[in-house]
Amino acid sequence: MIIVVSANEEGLDAVVSPIFGRCPIYTFVDTDTMNTTSIRNPALNAGGGAGIQAAQLVLEEGAQAVLTGNVGPNAMQVLQAAGVSVYPVRGGTVREAVEAFSAGQLAAAAGPTASAHTGTAGLFSGQTGGSSASLGGGGQAAGRGGGMGRGGGMGRGGGGGMGRGSGRGRG
Repeated sequence: MIIVVSANEEGLDAVVSPIFGRCPIYTFVDTDTMNTTSIRNPALNAGGGAGIQAAQLVLEEGAQAVLTGNVGPNAMQVLQAAGVSVYPVRGGTVREAVEAFSAGQLAAAAGPTASAHTGTAGLFSGQTGGSSASLGGGGQAAGRGGGMGRGGGMGRGGGGGMGRGSGRGRG
């Protein structure tokens, strides 16, 4: 079986990435032979749609399961539509994640494990991962607050306010 693990670098000893759509590397592993192929994420710095692009890459490469820290709703929808299960992994190496999967120690996620745009925090300052950051606009941003509300702010809450609406930030 071919599975893919989101990783921070290449190889079986790489640390599992906590994010799917914007992880640096996808490591494809044949669970029968433990042979690997690592592919750099072409959507790492995409302005939008990274999760969908990542899911499409995974499907094109023939993965039958995804092991990752978190996956957002758009990527999850693409993967589920193709019949590919996602197994959340909390830390460890690619090798440890594959061994846990092979031993039946991982449970498939029923839905997304992260909100949309979770991996975009720090995207424009050269960092990846972390919590959500609203890149402008209004909308109702639930989370840690800090939103300016009424559509003009740079809200830093953990919510999914994406539009140009006139919603009020909640903190």
